[in-house]
Amino acid sequence: MKHPIEKYPIGYALLVVAAVATIGVQHLLAQEAAAELPGYYLTIPWTEGTAADALAQSQAGGTVPMVSYSITASKDGNTYAGVFAGGDFETGVSTKIPVVVVPLKLIIGNSVFDPSKDNSCDGNASALSRFKKSPLVVHSPLTFNGVGVGTTQYSDGFMRAEFWSIINNKFHNYLSPIKYAKEITVTADSSVGTTYSSGCSELGIVSNGAFASFLGGEVTTLQQDGIVSPTEFVIFLVKNLVQSGAEPPTVSNCCILGFHTAQGSPAQTWGIMDYDTSGDFGSGTHDVSVASHEIDEWMNDPLGNNPTPAWGNIGQVSGCQDNFEVGDPLSGTLMPTIDLNGYSYHLQELAFFSWYYNADGVASYGTGGEFSGNGTFKGPSKACPPGGTY
Repeated sequence: MKHPIEKYPIGYALLVVAAVATIGVQHLLAQEAAAELPGYYLTIPWTEGTAADALAQSQAGGTVPMVSYSITASKDGNTYAGVFAGGDFETGVSTKIPVVVVPLKLIIGNSVFDPSKDNSCDGNASALSRFKKSPLVVHSPLTFNGVGVGTTQYSDGFMRAEFWSIINNKFHNYLSPIKYAKEITVTADSSVGTTYSSGCSELGIVSNGAFASFLGGEVTTLQQDGIVSPTEFVIFLVKNLVQSGAEPPTVSNCCILGFHTAQGSPAQTWGIMDYDTSGDFGSGTHDVSVASHEIDEWMNDPLGNNPTPAWGNIGQVSGCQDNFEVGDPLSGTLMPTIDLNGYSYHLQELAFFSWYYNADGVASYGTGGEFSGNGTFKGPSKACPPGGTY
């Protein structure tokens, strides 16, 4: 990805500009009856320290607030330890976690994927304005499995719901303050960028390896310019822009909708999240569903390496994995829509803590005794192999 760097005149954010490539950008034109594209998510674990290191950094005020947990899993009798972002739900701490949202505009040939531009395919609202007015930001009455968990943001409401039977009711993890940086613009040539379909269903696709490396460099530069710090969670917000595991990108090795990660020491946590209005991924992916997946995965596993008993062969996962990613088992499964500011928002259903660690027959901590936010999981995960759920 070519990106000569030039600062904005006011010095608050970065402008990344590249000359449009002289070679033509690949364009994968969807047929009239194109099939749905598969959408999935990644986690890139922190490798520059341990959970204990990050917790010490947090306690010293060097990174976002974090709290440790340890559980002896009834599923297998082993003890698992990790960290959450935020405060201790059992002591009733109310914690504010600063966030910086960085809109990222990407140009591929003649196609522009701009989260700050009004979108005629979405009621002439921009992805950024929809995000700002969504339940991810705005406090609204939230219900999980028929239980009202309070008027709050979705990420906080979900965490309250997953530990409902053991939380102190004063517990909250608020995303606050939320700052919005100036937009970054970058052009991708055909070695790392392509487009799919046209009109309202047009999708930008970039190579994950090159793009993740580019974003990591941007995080470092944003830190150096004083725009972000490890004490803040950074969200790169994009519109109808996803990633391919191939370079150059292909639809056959697609589509990563978002990921979260951490880098450096102290740990700087960040993620990238697509706001989707393309419809290319079917009814289970729309507007802020990707962001709800990534933000709650970060809150439950900010370093991307909280361990669990092996689970899998469910949701987006084929085979087995052993990390605490609350979105992956239910990727593409939505909660009932939440009507807010004149719009019906789509948020992903997520798996509760108890789904990962409990043996069959052991009660869930979650609302309604269920094992996910809208009761899709009635019991815990099955050991993998073979995986699945009770």
